Amino acid sequence: MEWGLLGPEHLAGSRRTRTLGVGAAVRRFNQLAVPGLGGVWFAKQLFLATLGVVVAERLRQTSRNVKTLEVANAVEALACWGAFQSNDWRRDARLRGVQKLAGKADLTFAKLRQPRFYVTQPMRMATVEALVDLGFVHPGSQRFNSFRCTESGRDLVEAATSEYRPYRLTVEDYLVRLATELAPITITPPLQLALSPIEPLAPIACDLIRGRLCEGTGGNKYAARRKNGLAWVSSIDPGKPANWKAQPPTIDNDHWNDLRRGALFFQARDAAIDVLIEIETAVTRIDAQTIAPAASAEIPPVQNQLRKLRDAAQRFLDENADPTEGKIASNFCKDCTLADPAEIIRNLVRRDSRVLQLRGSHIVPGSAFVGRPQAGDTDEDAVGPGTENVGRVPVPEDISPRVQNLYLLDLDLNHRLDSFLNPLPDKETA
Repeated sequence: MEWGLLGPEHLAGSRRTRTLGVGAAVRRFNQLAVPGLGGVWFAKQLFLATLGVVVAERLRQTSRNVKTLEVANAVEALACWGAFQSNDWRRDARLRGVQKLAGKADLTFAKLRQPRFYVTQPMRMATVEALVDLGFVHPGSQRFNSFRCTESGRDLVEAATSEYRPYRLTVEDYLVRLATELAPITITPPLQLALSPIEPLAPIACDLIRGRLCEGTGGNKYAARRKNGLAWVSSIDPGKPANWKAQPPTIDNDHWNDLRRGALFFQARDAAIDVLIEIETAVTRIDAQTIAPAASAEIPPVQNQLRKLRDAAQRFLDENADPTEGKIASNFCKDCTLADPAEIIRNLVRRDSRVLQLRGSHIVPGSAFVGRPQAGDTDEDAVGPGTENVGRVPVPEDISPRVQNLYLLDLDLNHRLDSFLNPLPDKETA
């Protein structure tokens, strides 16, 4: 499986993902918010993916049968395996695969790179756009397997690993050796510290990433938004969260309007999903698990969510400005403001089609139907900081997740992300 530059940024459970046919609009608003960031929210994501590309290039010098994404997956799996060993297998938003990797022993690089050995949604998938836009790789045919490391990418790997010498080798040389041998891997302290996603990058590597985030700001007005956004999130006082009432001085009017309109669209999209969740709940309670759109529109919780949906969609339409190709966002919101609630529901179920679907004139469970999602469920493939952490990011409500990610990335580049993700109990901070 190969993933290109337009892969999804957030995969909080791909089986349950409801795109509603507006994925292109979501990508557009995210690009306008923070161009080229993809789903990156901490620095080790960029480093590990780049390191995987570097190791794959070295291996390709002596073997034709080398797939860059398999090597990158193996490097990431090894990094998480070592991190779990160091933290007694505690979950952390920066680590993947606690279930897949638990109890594994006598691991070799060949095992780590096997398909389905590690999680199906590795962190690497969130980095493909940023690796290209920040200049760490040459995109080739815009597939991860075609990536080739740039000089900046090699500088990143060197800066991140220069102080670590597993078995007196560079980290790169040692990983190449592991990939060509059959011996089980031993996680030495230098290797664990160099790779672990829960260990911060060396300051010089952080400075390099920060510099790349601010590159290209002269010729491309959208690229300049990365630098301006970084200046904004860096200035936010956690005790005084940013809101929509005060436009930051580093954000120009066009950028601010795009951020604000994006938030309005995300509100409408989320409200539509809430309508579907209430219908899903209703279908779960019915023995026949089938309901007509008109009947579902009479259910009080569904009616309540429909009102919220209409209001949110109308607020976006009132802006009379839609930057999405083909007016995807506006067309979606128009479908959500129809006079007939049953028709709104039919449109939403047609757009869903995976969790709920139409069969004739009735709503029935789709292939991904499980009933109302349970709070607290953990997903082995979840990619991102998690809702519990995003909810504490002091940025305006419903803003593009890329702004939230940029805030977290800025914390990480300043070595303050760990204290944000793992705050001390109140009694210890008193």
